[in-house]
Amino acid sequence: MDISKRKKGYPIYVRTILSLIFFSAIYITLIRPIRVTINSDYLYPKFSQIALDEGVELKENSRRINIQKKGYDSPRGFGVPFGGYFWLPLALLVACYNWNAVLALISYHLFLFIIPPYLGILFIRGHDWAGTLLQINEMLFLGIFMFTIFFGGQEIFNKYKE
Repeated sequence: MDISKRKKGYPIYVRTILSLIFFSAIYITLIRPIRVTINSDYLYPKFSQIALDEGVELKENSRRINIQKKGYDSPRGFGVPFGGYFWLPLALLVACYNWNAVLALISYHLFLFIIPPYLGILFIRGHDWAGTLLQINEMLFLGIFMFTIFFGGQEIFNKYKE
């Protein structure tokens, strides 16, 4: 059979809807409870002990560690990766079959498992520059989310026009 005559598969709007439903179901049923467990059973107790030793207050949240040091009006912190800001862009990129962007997004969130917690520990222990890097990470995180949503949406729109 000639490749050009092979069936193209589902239209992009059907792939997008199916991808959003599939990844939303995975996130709600599996990933979110795992993120809450990781934070409440592993990260928060470790960070609480370090913060208690250093006299720093932590703000409790089910999926984030918020560090409130004296002299800072807003807390610095980080979230447990692979949350909604990961799964929504992932669903759009998978629907477009953009595997390079999917790999880049997964790599970035794996990076978020290591560097922000380390910066959080440094910030609790008195390295104020780490708090600045945590804030920069939050802005970068939101920027990457917005970019991937725009990029995935634009790809879907372009494929829909074809």
